[in-house]
Amino acid sequence: MARRAGVSLSTASRVLNDTGYPVAEATRQRVLEAAHALQYSPSVLARALVTRRTQIVGVIVGDVEDPYFAEIVRGVEDVARKAGYLVIVCNADRDPVTELSYLQTLHDYRVDGVILAAGGVTDAVQAARHADAVARLEQQGTVVVALAEVAAAAPCITIDNRAAAAEMARYVVGLGHREIGVIAGPATLTTSRARLQGIRGVLDADVLPEDRVMSGVFTADGGEQAAQRLLDQHPSLTALICVNDQMAVGALTAAHRRGLAVPEQLSIVGFGDTTAARLSWPPLTTMSVPRHEMGALAMTGLLEQLDGGPRVASRVLTCPLRVRGSSGPPPA
Repeated sequence: MARRAGVSLSTASRVLNDTGYPVAEATRQRVLEAAHALQYSPSVLARALVTRRTQIVGVIVGDVEDPYFAEIVRGVEDVARKAGYLVIVCNADRDPVTELSYLQTLHDYRVDGVILAAGGVTDAVQAARHADAVARLEQQGTVVVALAEVAAAAPCITIDNRAAAAEMARYVVGLGHREIGVIAGPATLTTSRARLQGIRGVLDADVLPEDRVMSGVFTADGGEQAAQRLLDQHPSLTALICVNDQMAVGALTAAHRRGLAVPEQLSIVGFGDTTAARLSWPPLTTMSVPRHEMGALAMTGLLEQLDGGPRVASRVLTCPLRVRGSSGPPPA
């Protein structure tokens, strides 16, 4: 290409990489015309060797099928695309071993940043391994940002899961419900634990005994199965608090199968405010997590730190209650 434009290799490189080095406009145009004619595409790997930047960011999500994570990734990509960054989505499948494997792979690829959207784990051994993997990434210059409570000492942009879950519980009690069941998430995840702690802070053991809490996986099937077990054991329940929208959608299915009217006979509430919550019937009352904002803020802060700015600042975003048709007072 340099030969076609009649310039040196260094001049062609300065034009194509837009280094700011002064090049005559006529020369610049010859280089660009030659590049267009030859359909030249710069080697990202070669550029990375010079700039020490790969222009790649990895986003580790808990479950790629869960719409909760889709809007987080959209927020990341909306910012990354404008900055010329490639976003790699890694599906951890809510498995700490898989997440550790991805952290090592992203380390080996020397990515510029990693956004941890999958959440933390309660197991001490796995948490320590996760923290070590994040530390190795940061030691090589990778910027790491978490979007949930994790063991690693990385900046975190998230919501107060305990406070939000407590607000939901107060709302359900305020409707007049006393026969309440809870569909909790996996006990191994920090997000699940925090939300259940928030609910228990409002509903004491007299209102919420252990046998009215049923754990399941963060899926519609998991929610349906947990709801079926709870309603089999406690047919007098008038409200189900679900710590995840997908589980709440599954609980709605369980109620419909039993012929229970929602919310006239059974109120069901979720957490997340995903598309599934808005499209379910009836639409779900839920806590609205600002997922797009979380992803966009994480990517913006990551880019600013890479450009020599301060370390990404931890933030706690607001999580408002969205009241919709799935909740109401208990039957008389």
